[in-house]
Amino acid sequence: MSLAIVLLVLLAIASVIGTVLLQNQAQTDYLAQFGPLWYWTFRSLGLFDMYHSPWFLTLLGFLMVSVAVCLWRNTPRMLREMRKRKVTIEDKSLQRFHHLKHWDLEKTDVATVQAHLEDQLRDWEIKSAEKDGRTYLRADKGRWNKWGYILTHAAILVILSGGWISVHFGFRGTMNVIEGGGQENTIRFLKGAKTEKMTMPFTIQCNKFYIDFYPTGMPKTFRSNLSIYDHGKEVVHNKDIEVNHPLIYKGVRIYQASFGDGGSDIKMKLFHLNDGSVSTVDSRVYSTYRDPKTGVSMEFTGFSAFNVENMAGPGEPKNFKDLGPAVTFIMRGPGLKPVKVKTFMNPFEQKGKNVGSLIMVSLSGDKKDFQPFSLGLDFSNPNDWKLLQAFGKHLIDSKEGNEQQANMQAFRAALHEVFGNKLPPNFQHMGIRVLQAMNNLSNVPWPFIPILQDYHQVYYTGLELTRDPGMNVIWIGSAILVIGLCIMFYLPHRKLWLVIEPMADKVRLTVGGMTNRNRLGFEQEFQRTLSNLEKMLVHQQ
Repeated sequence: MSLAIVLLVLLAIASVIGTVLLQNQAQTDYLAQFGPLWYWTFRSLGLFDMYHSPWFLTLLGFLMVSVAVCLWRNTPRMLREMRKRKVTIEDKSLQRFHHLKHWDLEKTDVATVQAHLEDQLRDWEIKSAEKDGRTYLRADKGRWNKWGYILTHAAILVILSGGWISVHFGFRGTMNVIEGGGQENTIRFLKGAKTEKMTMPFTIQCNKFYIDFYPTGMPKTFRSNLSIYDHGKEVVHNKDIEVNHPLIYKGVRIYQASFGDGGSDIKMKLFHLNDGSVSTVDSRVYSTYRDPKTGVSMEFTGFSAFNVENMAGPGEPKNFKDLGPAVTFIMRGPGLKPVKVKTFMNPFEQKGKNVGSLIMVSLSGDKKDFQPFSLGLDFSNPNDWKLLQAFGKHLIDSKEGNEQQANMQAFRAALHEVFGNKLPPNFQHMGIRVLQAMNNLSNVPWPFIPILQDYHQVYYTGLELTRDPGMNVIWIGSAILVIGLCIMFYLPHRKLWLVIEPMADKVRLTVGGMTNRNRLGFEQEFQRTLSNLEKMLVHQQ
């Protein structure tokens, strides 16, 4: 029993570690979180996949053996004790009882007293015996209480066996299925520090993915419409699953776990700074475009149709605003430091005014380090770019010595070149944006400005597939455990010994009682029993 307690404590401590330390995550995440020293320490101890580690399974095995040996050694003895109740009791043992009472009865005999006692204790299980001229009565309630101990230990063994079965014959892995794409049948899971693959005996197809968002931009609900094919035949048709509402097929539970971009189609416009030309690029997320002229590449890593940001200033109430569709990519090129860029499709508006297009740049590559950079122009409006090019050309040709006069003359000429005599009503704001762009775009190190023009969003649904053959065994063990605990705590074994001893002119009655649990409750019951016996005996006298 001491060994079992030590093993239980060790397993409890290990389970706490396994709960606090997320299991089976990407090794790069662990390395970034803990650093090289603690990463290799935890990895060598198997803490990243603790429930499959040799030392954890060894502890589990020793505990199972310990509980099994305990049952094997003690169950026969407990069964014998429940079946065979010793009726007689030594005087020394009886005198040590905390609950003890004596009566000296006159004008009666042993048989009469025994008959009255058996009638009074008819709710108890009574067994009688005679020894040395005495009559012994033993009364029991809850004499099957030891079944609680047997069932509780057996339940622990069943639960541990279920866990052992799950570890060795079950699996838990992830599968990403592209919305409206092909069928998938391979799951991936981490085993130790390696990623393993397993092929399912069926394929899954995601027909449609649905998602709703909170005003803050956080996902509210998401679900997938799935079909399952077994040997080419559709066996599950258009079944919706969502978080905590899995689909079960052939004993495999299919959970809605996550989602992400499944390779959305995107169309980019590249505004070349050297010659003012504009080119169009068709690509998709998780692919790379390389500009043939400059060698600059864009590795597209993500797309989001909703980008909600808090536009409130310091100390102001939160003001969430959707900035619209945006694509994220890593910009690389000769002589350029790789940076992560997020470019938006729509221009940025501030207090109802169009202040031009916006990009966000992260020098570290971490999305938490994104810094906004205003481009000045509204690149979704082709006239803004034309106006900038015309303004730059006329500014070079201007002969005005005064900078302000030169800017005004060049802007008037650019307006006439782009719009003729029909000026737009917001031409003054356009002029402000052009001047800002002349300053801001000179700080851009890239040969072109990439702007999202159009997109066709495609999601992938992240599914978690699990098979837990020991789960039903664990449920059975849990049910047995509840029954065993109820017997242990709510059906205590209460025992009474009544010794009837004939004497010269009287009969002596001794009553003693004991219990294995809930002594306060037994004290009350013993006093009630004595009170009833005393009334009966007084009435008899």
